[in-house]
Amino acid sequence: MLLIFIFAIFAIGCSQNNPQKTAQDTISNLRKFAPVSSEYPNKPAPLFTLTDDKGVQFTSEDLKGKIYVLQGFSPGCSSCAREIGNLNKVYNNFQDKNVEIISLDILSEDISGALDTKEQFNGGDWIWAVDFDDVAAKFGMRTLESTYIVDKEGIIRYKDEIISNPDTLIKEIEKLV
Repeated sequence: MLLIFIFAIFAIGCSQNNPQKTAQDTISNLRKFAPVSSEYPNKPAPLFTLTDDKGVQFTSEDLKGKIYVLQGFSPGCSSCAREIGNLNKVYNNFQDKNVEIISLDILSEDISGALDTKEQFNGGDWIWAVDFDDVAAKFGMRTLESTYIVDKEGIIRYKDEIISNPDTLIKEIEKLV
């Protein structure tokens, strides 16, 4: 966003003809490149197999009948730490309502990175797993902060690729509970 803002200021400042028209054109053009913040894909979630931090293997098929939130992260990612804090708020709202949260470490080679992140950033008692099944690629994650909400039938009902707003996630899950 900062880069876009700097570019806009530069474009406006460099204008010599009609500054007002050029500024409007620049802002209009920048909107074309704005990142997708949230979507409602309404398409089936891909099949996957993961092993959680307790050594229990599960599949996407095992999650049918439950709503689940899948969020990518990597150890040492500062924005991911904020995302984990937001997931704590979601977890506190739904921990007894058949909603699963999966924090998916997409870079580590073993579970220790996920467990260190969980401890360092006070992650909740939800599922922590390492992406040994290319789940991030299967879902099409474009950022470390990608978050997906999948309904009880296995359909992706919501996704965002920014740091999630916990209130938005809570509202989206409430629609499905």
